[in-house]
Amino acid sequence: MFCCTLLLVGCGEESAAEINSAHLARVGEAILLEEQLFRDFPEGLTEEDSASFCAQYIDNWIKEQVVLQTAENELPETKKDVDYQLQKYRNSLIIYEYEKQYIKERLDTTVTQSELEAFYTENKEEFFLRDYIVKAVYAKYTANTPELDKVAKLYKYKLPTDEMNFRIHVDKYAVKWNYDTTNWQYFNDVLLDIPLQDFNKSSFIKNKKEVMFEEGEFVYFLNILDYKLKDELSPLEFEKQRIKSIIVTLRTNDLRKELHEQLYNDALNAKKITIYSK
Repeated sequence: MFCCTLLLVGCGEESAAEINSAHLARVGEAILLEEQLFRDFPEGLTEEDSASFCAQYIDNWIKEQVVLQTAENELPETKKDVDYQLQKYRNSLIIYEYEKQYIKERLDTTVTQSELEAFYTENKEEFFLRDYIVKAVYAKYTANTPELDKVAKLYKYKLPTDEMNFRIHVDKYAVKWNYDTTNWQYFNDVLLDIPLQDFNKSSFIKNKKEVMFEEGEFVYFLNILDYKLKDELSPLEFEKQRIKSIIVTLRTNDLRKELHEQLYNDALNAKKITIYSK
């Protein structure tokens, strides 16, 4: 392999001919063989990248062996008996993979509106807001954008046609914007795009402020259409994805429990289980 040849060229006093080609490194009695590197070698590397990978691979192996061999010498035998832990880890991995396959084949991820509403109603104590949320429209423009005087009226949504005309202008000129009037979002996320400063959040939101201001090279417009304060009950539409995730997780847990109980009962019925009395 050409990357190993490149490495052997720089092996100090020993030449490539003096080193067994199957051996790449040695630490004590441990030897790194070429075949070990082959198993981990990525495809499609250039000659330069191959040499770099080989050098790093060998260096990592040497460092690992130094630590491992020191640990082998220093630790008492009781600390080095890892067979039991390895067996437990292997068992857990195999069980996990089988559970994953079983669940994937049976899990229904569809959650109806009635299921969402029922879960929300039965668990309202879990859905109080930790921060302020709003329904807001906003836009960020460069200061030299045409017709900003019109935007100053449109973003307030006073007339039936304002929303449509605001969207048209935003799509054409705005740097950043949001004109979704149906979905809730955290007020702090709005502030990532609209850099308000020196204001009282609660008072600002309660008054449903319409704000236009200029900062640096940009002009900002913000209109808060609706709001919920921190510690209020969170609206269902804001919690839909979270509730769906919870319901699917509960279904997953039920399937896992079902699998374990089914296999246990099958084993009992097949008389595969024996419990020995002391």
